[in-house]
Formats: sequence, structure tokens, C-alpha cells
Amino acid sequence: MGVRVFHTADWHLGKTLFRKPRLPEQRRFLENLVAEVRRLDVDLVVIAGDVFDTYTPSAAAEELYFETVSELSQDGARAVVVVAGNHDSPDRLRAPRSLMVPRGIIVSAYPGMVPASLKRFAGFSVLDAGPGWIHLAFPHKGADLLLHLVPFASFPRLREGTGISLEPDTTFPEAFRALREVVPGRRNRVLVGHLYVRRGLFATSEDREDVMDVLGDAYLLPPEELSGYRAAFLGHLHLPHGDDLWRYAGAPLAFGFGDPPVPRGGWLWEDGNWEFVEIGGGMELVRLEVDSVDEALARAQDHSDSWVYLTFPAGLELTREEMRSLQRAYPHLVGIGFAVPGAVEVPTELGKGPSLEDPAALFREFYRQAKGSEPPEGLVEVFLEHFREVATGEAA
Repeated sequence: MGVRVFHTADWHLGKTLFRKPRLPEQRRFLENLVAEVRRLDVDLVVIAGDVFDTYTPSAAAEELYFETVSELSQDGARAVVVVAGNHDSPDRLRAPRSLMVPRGIIVSAYPGMVPASLKRFAGFSVLDAGPGWIHLAFPHKGADLLLHLVPFASFPRLREGTGISLEPDTTFPEAFRALREVVPGRRNRVLVGHLYVRRGLFATSEDREDVMDVLGDAYLLPPEELSGYRAAFLGHLHLPHGDDLWRYAGAPLAFGFGDPPVPRGGWLWEDGNWEFVEIGGGMELVRLEVDSVDEALARAQDHSDSWVYLTFPAGLELTREEMRSLQRAYPHLVGIGFAVPGAVEVPTELGKGPSLEDPAALFREFYRQAKGSEPPEGLVEVFLEHFREVATGEAA
């Protein structure tokens, strides 16, 4: 038997839906994930970035992260490897490393940084480590893996972590090759990365078009660059997919009403074989088109455990009491919209406007007013990535 690897990514702890907290769903998913990892007798868990949804997660989100990776590692019974995503603050993600390393939890925050020192744990050993890579042995399996770790590699983070001299016209594939060149050997080499593969599947075609409009080919990696690896465990895209060599684990929850209804979970990999493991925990997102308040109330019982967005015909006016009755009938009602024939629906959220402390909400509000629709999640991520670089001085 070979090393059994469980691949998960894009938890986005602390993410909200129309400002409704989703941490309880995320907690259920992660509790189920821990149970599956133990049931499957996994040797190594890889978390391929975007652990958090923002650079400044809540204390509850950070606590859930640390609890989960600790439960996964079981004090070094199995290896847990985490790479930072574009939503993660690299420094915040690795801040508790003095508590995590003794438990067998290895965090790679910046590209090209040495992830861990040599150490022996109950279920594995760190044989060697260098800039952006770590060599793990699993004595009970008589096997080893050389992990090339590529956390989100924006050019500012590349300069921070590697000191690589980057010309203004350096492409991401060129930077990736520079990172790969320092990894010794090719035997049993696997990649854990938070990046875009050119053939990666976005949640919707609009997501891909908007991201491509902003990024072009700057951060896209041709799949042939992965040919030297036994496997590539990737994060960044929110649908589980891939080919025989590389896979995206996808996000544990559907994050928007436009997301396709696909199974959520993670990948089990062993000796080149992939198996998708479905893991529950998230609530269904349902957009209901109704003709009247009476129809909406009649259908409420079928969706008591779902996030619901109601769409009424244009021209229908709702009284304050009708709004209250809808909120009582739908415990997880997040918004109400009106379908205007021939026009793009403009959502109406329930509650206050976006806070100045929430740049994602402000961007979504701006996009709605400018285009009359919800922005694709991929475009929101691009905006946040550049916002953080400016806010933290990375763009200088």
C-alpha cells in the first residue's frame, strides 16, 4: 500500500452569504471531514489554500481552523500540510507555528520559504526540507513523498519569500519554473499549490471571462508544467475537478446562488488513483421564483433548511407585514428580488448596507449599482487580492 493522501482546499472560514454567517455549516463540514480522514486511515492531509475568507478572520474562525488541523493531525499520527491562499494572510496563517509544528502541522506561508525543520513524529518523519519543499517518510508504509509547496504566488509574495529577481515582464510560468528548480530530484514528487491551471474549471463561464479580463494569462499555469509530478493537489477554484495528474478539491460549500449543484468533499489519492469522497455539512442554496406572497408562504415548508432567495414579478409591492411574514416563514431568507422582463434582476438584501470594514461587500454593492447584477466570485477574489496588496504595502 502507498501513502494515502486526503486533499481539501478553499474552506473560506468566516465567509458570509448576504452577511449571514456560515461558520456553523463550515464547522459541520470540518467535523465530518475529520471523521472521514480517520475512517479512511489517511497518512497525509493537504490543505491547498484559502483557509480563511479574509486577511483578518474572526477569533471564532481562527479557533475552528486550529481545532480542525489539530484533530486531523492527532499529535503527529498523520501529517497535515497547509499552504496559504490569496485570501489568507501568510503571517497570520503561520503565527501559531510554535504550537502547530510539535503536532505535525506544517504551514507554508510564502513561496520558497523553508517549511519545517527535521523532526520525527508518531506517524511520519521529516527527512529533509529546503526552500519551498519538504521530504516526508511514512515508515509504517515503507514509503516517502517529496512535497513541492507553492502557496499563492503573487509577485509581491514571491519577492517576500524567495528573493527571486523578477523582471517586470516575468510570467507566472517562468516564476513557477524558478521555484521548481530548487526542489531536489523528481522521484515521488508531488505538488501542493494554490494556483490557476489553464484548463481549470470556474464555477460559471462568467467567472472565467471576468477573471481573464482582469488577469489575462498572468497567473495561468499551462498544465504541461505539471508533467514532472506524480500528482498535483490544487486550490483556488471552487468546483472539484481535474484530470489524472492534477485535481482541485473545490470549496466545501456553495458560495453563491449561481454555483452549480455539485457534490462537495475532497479527494483521496493513493499510488496515482483518485477517489472523490463526498462530505456533507453545507445547506442548499435555493432561488425561488414565485408569483405571489401566498405562493411563497405555501412553499416555505419545503425549504426550511435552505438558504433562500425569493424572486417576485416586477410591479408587485410588498407591505411591511408581508415582509415580516416571509422572514418568519423562511428562517434562512437572505434576499428578495423582482424580475423585470428584459432586464437584469437587481437583488435586494435584507438588513443594513455594507460596512466600510468589509471591502468585499462594498465591491459587490458597487458592481450591482454599475451593472445591475451580482459580481462573479472570481472577480471579487481578484479585487480583494489587489486591495490587500495595496492595503498592506505589497504593491509597492
